[in-house]
Amino acid sequence: MSAISTVVVDDEPLALRRVLRYLAADPDLEVTGSFTSALKARAAAPALAPRLMLLDIQMPELDGFELVAALKASGVQPYVIFVTACLDRTLDAFGVGAVDYLLKPFDEERFTRAITRAKALIGAPPAAAAAGTHSRSRLLLSERGKVVVLALKDIEFVQADAKHVRIFAGGRCYTQRQSLSQLEERLDPGSFVRVHRSTLVNVEHIAELHPMFHGDCELVLRRGTRLAVSRRFRERLAPFLL
Repeated sequence: MSAISTVVVDDEPLALRRVLRYLAADPDLEVTGSFTSALKARAAAPALAPRLMLLDIQMPELDGFELVAALKASGVQPYVIFVTACLDRTLDAFGVGAVDYLLKPFDEERFTRAITRAKALIGAPPAAAAAGTHSRSRLLLSERGKVVVLALKDIEFVQADAKHVRIFAGGRCYTQRQSLSQLEERLDPGSFVRVHRSTLVNVEHIAELHPMFHGDCELVLRRGTRLAVSRRFRERLAPFLL
């Protein structure tokens, strides 16, 4: 498969160079354009026809969302990863179908996760991701002298409770003596995300997302359970809903 044509748009030169440096290490991507102006990117995009765009939000003259709308009107619809310092625009990113929402400052590991997700959606085979794929589909729990087999897809959410975790699945609650972090390592990172320091949720059970005050959110699960999403963890949820 040919390299993925990639364009980067960021009016901060240091941020632009950092993204370009990370991209240069990935042989699946070919940077065909980099711009410090959204207006210049809009003019060049039809000829470049990028399949992936890494895009800042706050830019003079034309912001990231306006650029996405302008490109769509001209028939150019790349996969978009927003790379921004704006914490409060994640819900807007959901609305335009972005692949991910990278909140500055981010490290190379977080950047790689976003790129891996984009490549999987575009169709490139991410070799690094294949090596780390979770094949586990069940979780074994010890309860009252017996072993309970839980399908991961049935687990709705997990909450920390002192030295235990409470696992909610199929209308029942199972209590296990371990930390939330220990259990998180056993769960599929493609389905389970930390939305609060004491809560993990299975994204397949999310029915609604409600914005709250000061950047917090509230999730409503299919059974009607309401879970708080703290501002600190909201960015982690974004890739699963985009």
